[in-house]
This record gives sequence, C-alpha cells and structure tokens, in this order.
Amino acid sequence: MSFDLNHKLWIAANKEIGQLIKKQNRLKKIEPPEEKAISFKIFSELYVLYVELVNKLCFIYQHTFQVQKRTVVRTLVENATQQLMKLKEELKSMELNEYIYIDKVLISRKLTPRDLMIWRSPQFLYRRPLDIQNILAENKLYMNDEEKEISAAKDWEKVSEAIELIQAHERARRARVYKSNIKYNKKQYLEVQQRKKVNYRFTFKPNQAMSIPVKRTIFNADFIKTDEGCRDLRMIKPQIICFQIIEEEQMKLNEIREKAASVIQSWWRAYKTKKIYKIKKQFKREMLGFKKVRKLKRPNQFKNSVLEMYKNEQLKAKLDEDFLNLINDERTRLLQLRSPWMMEDISDHIRAWFQEFYEKTMNFHAYPDPIKKGTVLVVIDETMTPLEFQETLNKKPMTKEEKKKQQDKKKAEKKKLRDKIKKEKIKEAKRRKKLKDAGIIDVGYVLASSKPIENIEKTIKQFSIDWRNIDEYLNKNHAPIKDWVIADELAKIHQELRELVDEYMRVEYELLRQALAKDQKVPYKPQKVKRAKAKKGKKKKKAAITDERPLSELYEELKDAGIIETISHKDFDEFIADFNFLADDSRDEDNLTTVGPAKADIKMVIEESMLGMSEFNITKPKSILLIGPLNSGKKLLCNIIASEIDAVFINLSPEKIFQYADNMNKFLALVMKVAKAFQPTILYIEEAHRVFIKKITPDIADINPRLIGSYINKKILKPIKPSDKIILLGTSNTPWAAKGGLKKAFQTTLLIPKCDYGTSFLLWLDLMTENAPDDMESYAYSALAKVLQAYNSGDITNNIAETLNVDRKMRLKSEALDPREFLEHFLSVQDPALFPPDAKLMDKFTKWFGKSNKFEKMRRKFLAAKAAKQKKK
Repeated sequence: MSFDLNHKLWIAANKEIGQLIKKQNRLKKIEPPEEKAISFKIFSELYVLYVELVNKLCFIYQHTFQVQKRTVVRTLVENATQQLMKLKEELKSMELNEYIYIDKVLISRKLTPRDLMIWRSPQFLYRRPLDIQNILAENKLYMNDEEKEISAAKDWEKVSEAIELIQAHERARRARVYKSNIKYNKKQYLEVQQRKKVNYRFTFKPNQAMSIPVKRTIFNADFIKTDEGCRDLRMIKPQIICFQIIEEEQMKLNEIREKAASVIQSWWRAYKTKKIYKIKKQFKREMLGFKKVRKLKRPNQFKNSVLEMYKNEQLKAKLDEDFLNLINDERTRLLQLRSPWMMEDISDHIRAWFQEFYEKTMNFHAYPDPIKKGTVLVVIDETMTPLEFQETLNKKPMTKEEKKKQQDKKKAEKKKLRDKIKKEKIKEAKRRKKLKDAGIIDVGYVLASSKPIENIEKTIKQFSIDWRNIDEYLNKNHAPIKDWVIADELAKIHQELRELVDEYMRVEYELLRQALAKDQKVPYKPQKVKRAKAKKGKKKKKAAITDERPLSELYEELKDAGIIETISHKDFDEFIADFNFLADDSRDEDNLTTVGPAKADIKMVIEESMLGMSEFNITKPKSILLIGPLNSGKKLLCNIIASEIDAVFINLSPEKIFQYADNMNKFLALVMKVAKAFQPTILYIEEAHRVFIKKITPDIADINPRLIGSYINKKILKPIKPSDKIILLGTSNTPWAAKGGLKKAFQTTLLIPKCDYGTSFLLWLDLMTENAPDDMESYAYSALAKVLQAYNSGDITNNIAETLNVDRKMRLKSEALDPREFLEHFLSVQDPALFPPDAKLMDKFTKWFGKSNKFEKMRRKFLAAKAAKQKKK
C-alpha cells in the first residue's frame, strides 16, 4: 500500500477518534435513560462506530512502519478493541442473548451484517519468535552460515537424485522407442537414422589409442514375427498386380473419407452455431434484464497479500533493528560526551542544596534514602523547605508513645478514607443495580468508568502534543525521530548516574555533618540508610523430565505420535451461511428477539473469541464447546479457527491419548509446555461429551474416554493465563449424554443453528456455480434450497460432490443436469444418521444449550420472574 493512502487513512481515523471522543463526553453527562430501548440504541451506535474504527486502525497499524508512531497506533488499536468487546458485552446483557441484532443502526449507516465482522487474519495475526518459527517451518526461515551450508548440501542431494531419476526414465524411453522401430519398420528406421548426419570434426590420427573405450553393438536379430520361413518366401512367384482394381478401391476409399469428413464438419458447424446462438441469446436476455447469472461473491480483501505481508514484516524487522542500533549508538555517544558533565551538574546541585540549608538553618536536611529515589526528591521539590525544617528542629523530639499515637492517628485516617471510598462504591453499585432491575442502564457511568476510553483519550491527546511540530508526510523513509531518542536516553542516563553520584555525595554529606558536630561540640551519629531489600527468589521447583529436553524434540515427539496434527487451510468464506435478517423485526414487548439465530451469526461470536488470540491484549474465553447435529459444520469451524490464527493443532481426543493412561501427569505437562511455547495453540477434543459420559458403551470402552476428564480443569485450564494464546475447543453431537462436568469444563457453549433457507440457497448457488456453472437454470437453486432446506450443510455438500463426480461432469455437455438427480441421491440413502434432524432433536439441543449458556440462563430467569409477576397480578 502506498504511503500517501496510509497517511490519508490516518488523518481520517484521527478525525473519527476526535468526533467519537466528543460524542462520548456528551453521553457521559446524560441522565440514565428510562427506556431500555434508548440505551440499546446508544450502545449499538457506539458499537458500529468502534467496529469501523477498529477495522481502519488495524489496517493502518499493519501498514505503519515508523517505529515511534507504530507504538501509538498499537495502543489505540488495543484499547479500541477492548472497548468494542465491552460494548458487545453490554449489548448481549441487554439482549439476554449470545447474538445481537442492530439492523436499524446498520440501515442508517448503509451497512450489512458482514461489515460487522471484525477479524482480519493478516492484521490480527500473532507473530511467533524466530526460533519457534524455525522449529515449525520445514525449511528454516532464519539460519546461520553453517546451517545454510548444510541445508544447501541436502537440497543439492535431492536435486541430484531427481536428475538421476529423470535421466533413467529418459534412457528407458529411448530404448523403448528404438526397440519398437527396429521391431516394426527396421529398414525405414535405419534409412532415417542414416539421413540424420551430424557434422563432426575428426581429430583422430593413425596408430592413436582411444581415450574412451567404445563397445560396438551389432543388431543381427530379426524381430518381425511371421509364420512363413525363408524357403516359403523364395518359392512364391511374383504375381501380376492389377492397377485398375487398386484405382477403383482407392476411389471408393476416398468417397468414404469425404462422406465422413462432411458428416463431421456438418455436426461441428451445427454445434458451433448452437453454442454461438445460446451465448447471444443469454447475452440478450441479460441485457434486457430477463435473466442474470447468479454467483456468490466473496469479499477477497487480501488477494496477493501473502507476499506483501512478508515484505512488510521484513521492512518492519529492519526498521526495528535500525531503531535499536540508533538507541545503542546514542546511548554510547551520550555516555562518552555528557556523563562527566552530568555527574558534575548533579553533585553541584546537591552541594547547593547543602549550602542553602546550612546558611538558613545552620544544619543539614536528612539525606534522602535510596528506597525513596534518593536526591530525585530534591529535584521534584518533595523535601522540606528550610523554614519547615527549622520548625522541626525547634520542636522537642517525640517520645515513643507520641510517635505511636501519631502513627495510629494516620492509620485511622487512612482506614476512614478507605471505608468512605468503599461505602461510596457500594452505594453506587446498589444504585446501578436498582436501575438495572428496573430495566434502566446508566450509560454515562458505563462510559465514564471505562479504562479503554480513558486510554484512547490520553493517547490521542499526547499524540497531538508530541507530533504537532512534526510533518509526517515528509518522512517517507520511516526514519525515527532522533531528538526523542536522545531525550529518553538522557533521562535514563540521568537516573543511573544520580544513583552513582548519591553514593559519593552521601560520603561528603557525612563528612560535613561530622565537621558540624565537631564545631558545635555535640556527639556525631551517622545517619541510618534505608535501602531497598533484595527480592528473595522463589524456591525453585523440581525440574520436570521434559524441562531438560529441547523444544524441537518435544514438538517432534507429539507430532510423531499423532497428537499434533497438520490441518488443511480453511478460511471463514468456506463456512457458507447467511445471516438472520428477521430477528430485529420480531421483538416482543420487552424488546427481546423471538427468532433464533441463523447459521452465519455464529461466525461473529467465534471471531470475537479469536480476537483474544491475536497479538493484542484482549479478553477471551479459555474454552469453547460447539454443539449441533451431525454434518452441521463443527469440525470445519475448528479447522477454520486454527487456520485463521495459524495455530498449532493439538488433538486430545480419547482415541489419541488413551495410550498415555499410565502417566497422564507427565503427558499433560509435555502438552502444556509445547502449547505455551508454540502459541497460538488449539487444544481440540472431538465429541467432548465422551470425556464426561454417563455410561460407557462397549464400542468406546477400549479407549477409556473418561481418562482426561478429571485433568481438564487442574492441568489444562488452570495453567492458561489471560495473556496466553491457548484455547480449548470441543465438539459434541450428543451433549446430554455427558455429566455436569462438561458444562464446567467449557466456559462458552455455542449451538450451531439448523440450516435455514438463506444458508441452503447460498450453499447450492456457490457449490453448483463452482462445479457446473452453465448447466442449471437459476430457478433450480431456489427450488432445491426450499425442498432440501431441512438437510444440514454437510449433507448438501456431500450430495453435490457425489452426484457431480468426474464421470457426471464429463457427460454434462451431452446430458444436461437435472435437479431431480440431487433428490434421488437423498432418497436412495438408507442411513438414518444422514436424514434431516427432526424437531425433537433440535429441541433437545436447544434445551441443553439453555442450561449451559450464560445469557440463555439470564433470559430464562428474566422470563420466569416476569411470569411470576403476572401470576401474582
């Protein structure tokens, strides 16, 4: 992307942030709206604004190369995304639903639900350290000279093996050609070979020995197979050939050939004419608006972005390295040139402080202790003034009892202040709870107490101060601002030198006090120095068996055992589904949606969870459980999540780990060490209900499905910190078969909705236009979607793949595709598991989901309370 475009986008984003801050400042002052719908509208408008802002800032951050500015943009992106998630949580708690519908705001801003999709893979991707990337990569990305030589030698061995293989095949091919020519047409072949003369320049001299020994092969075998012998051929008398008969036969043969050619040409011309006529007719109908070619258009925002992203990463790495080199160079230069003068200035300043106190009080102020930052207190005027110090000298020294009383008084005042603040907080919490119970949301308090908003305001204000005299447009080479580097390093050097000077000046201070005591003829007592206590190191835990081994070895061990799996790359566009466009219009009297989510709505919830797996510090659930009927897309979604965040996929399903039953503690320690080292990481459990299954059936008794169940909370979820990019993913098609431990193990539960008409239509449209673009009328897509709406997306995908196999695709030109072929495929299937999920099964899923999902529990509680009130009335 060009520098000019990025600069314009930054100016626009800066302007948007300013407008958003003004709007939020106005909203902070408003009284809590009495109607819940007004609060919902305010939050939904802010949510849409933050979605647009986050998308724009992420794009800018990806294409910002200037190191100091990149830090500013990163802070803005991180805090904007955190505020976005807070707004989403507020909307969810108001909707009492995992899914939110804000169609009215989208319409007013001329947006679609797809525009609310936050995740953008290249912009949010978490970059692993280089050493970890080298272990994961089959070919190392970053190598030293020795590793490069070894890698080049291995590559040359592979190339030489390939060349030898190609040469062997070529020699064999030539031998086969030679043998066949000798066998079937020896005379003609030898004549052709003789005609192929090559001009050689002979340098052979008589009586000269050959430098290369040549083996001459004489072919005297006759490969022509015949029953007649040589004697029979000699005895045959020459026959008289009738030229007339041959001419007649030749003429008949020519006639047959001409007739065949004319038939072929007529059919070819007819085919070409029909094809041209069909194309013209289709073009005419499209031009007049009778018919349009339908195709699912997917937004391809990152076409050819891999190479561009790689170049950007390389440039950023180079600029970061140059920035560090500049810091080191400037630090070295400043230490060489300025450190003696800085030490002299600091010591002169401290001596002046000594002199000031001695002239005004005939005494010296207590030297600040290192634990209180030393003489930095003098610079920031946190020491006593000479007048205050004189008052303390005139006072009588306090007794132990008076000191204790003073300390107790200070403690009582601090406790009183803490209690007062605590009471105010409790009072405020009660007020907000009372408002919330009445259905009123205090919008002003929610925005005023938000730390991300405060950080955004602080960052943008500081940016406007620091960068007001800097023209970014002139810095197209992304060079760092040297003056800031010098100022920062001077401040650090000053802190370091002041600690050193303090030690020397403390000696001078004690000498002055000793001389003063001698003049005043009083006993000299050296001042006690309070230093910061050295932090006691924690007791080292006993090193695990895996700690001594290198990470590459641990990774290879899990990979060889099949625990770490290689998955095919998938993206969110491959999860074809449509959004629910009816939910917002079907609200009840409490402004709650009455229609369930569509299949595409789940993509938005999953993307929010994935934001915590990015390079930014954003809250995320530790574990997610996807439930739904067979072939509903659970495994595909897990595959998409792992692909989009470029995660290491660790499969902890019972059939994979039952072999480690003897030492599960060691195995899980190994898994978690690898997961933390190679994060982002996905820990996957297929059919997770088996881990907490109520009754073990004979078909799964061999793999001991409950093996890992007791370890999930202690050994997997507990070690995962909020900053870790690790998530536990589970799938289940019969969650009710498990005990209550399944709900406790998974923090978030998501039910994949059944296939609706919109999703079914998009599936048929996309897959059919991909496999048979011109062989089915557009009305058939709608008919098939309506008739086969109850089937799951996986069933439809399998139907199209099996019906339109290679053989059927070859016959498409001669035999037109009939929609009834897809119906026949479903009707011919005898497996009950592939039938459409019935209403009772979906009710079972909905009932279990209502008991496990946080917002569904809140909705049920609210409806139960409402029903109880109506019953009383």
